[in-house]
Amino acid sequence: MYPTPLTQIIETESRRLEADLQQAFPVMAPSVLAWLHHLAGDKALTDYFSHPLAFPSLLLPWWVERSLRPEPDLDFQTGLAYSTMNGYYYIRLIDNLMDGHATVELKLLPALNFFHTRFQAVYQTYFPAEHAFWSLFQAVWFRSGEAAMMDATLDVIDEAAFGRVAAQKTCAAKIPVAAVCFRNQRPDLIEAWSDLIDLLGAWHQFFNDLFDWPKDSQNRTVTYFLSEAGRRRPAEETLVSWVAREGFDWGLETLAAWLTTLKVQAEAVNSPDLLAYLDLRQTRLLEQADEIKVGLQAVAKLAKLGGE
Repeated sequence: MYPTPLTQIIETESRRLEADLQQAFPVMAPSVLAWLHHLAGDKALTDYFSHPLAFPSLLLPWWVERSLRPEPDLDFQTGLAYSTMNGYYYIRLIDNLMDGHATVELKLLPALNFFHTRFQAVYQTYFPAEHAFWSLFQAVWFRSGEAAMMDATLDVIDEAAFGRVAAQKTCAAKIPVAAVCFRNQRPDLIEAWSDLIDLLGAWHQFFNDLFDWPKDSQNRTVTYFLSEAGRRRPAEETLVSWVAREGFDWGLETLAAWLTTLKVQAEAVNSPDLLAYLDLRQTRLLEQADEIKVGLQAVAKLAKLGGE
């Protein structure tokens, strides 16, 4: 999924981020770095940011620039990658606190100073204060914070609330995409790419909701999938039985429908790279679904025997 030049950028910039943290926070850095590596599952940060199931926040500006010129500006993409990594950790630290499942995050709050400063500073290099980019930056960044706050207060999620709130948790990805459009004198493309990011964010979030429902249910995490289960299943039916009977198939149908729309939008913005990514995600989705269906069929049989 990740071309070699971008993989190399992610590797160098993840090392830079760690080094910058150590220089900026001699006392706090060990704790913050431990948190970063905990999120990565004790793997290299490069692998974390280029995981095939991660939201493609580093790929999106690369795809946009590839659709506009023969080869991306590597210096510019390097700056965007470094910014996006810092922006990700800023959002993730807050989200972990907001969703009620934080561990060490409260003690790491001062690190937000670093993440936000490094996230924003890259754009100050390319866009003067009066540039139209900054109006969009503020609107999207504020929307990202608003979505995090609203998502944490939802007790139940329907389709409208999902699109308006939960799926907006990745809307900050519009910022580096807009930066690419502005720098290549194509601000007219921002709206189409922003609409695409909204749908891609919804698809990505619902994918996680569908495949992580056992963990979400155990942690009492409010999701669109679990909310729909509460609306659709009879009171006497267990959650597991409903998922096996119809819920998982409904989720797959929803993902397939959104993926079809995404492919149409990818063609509209002239991005073969995005189309290839969507095709690959579709293939892997079907492979994962086949594996899970085997287990669900066994669960359904057990539930039927139990009913008899």
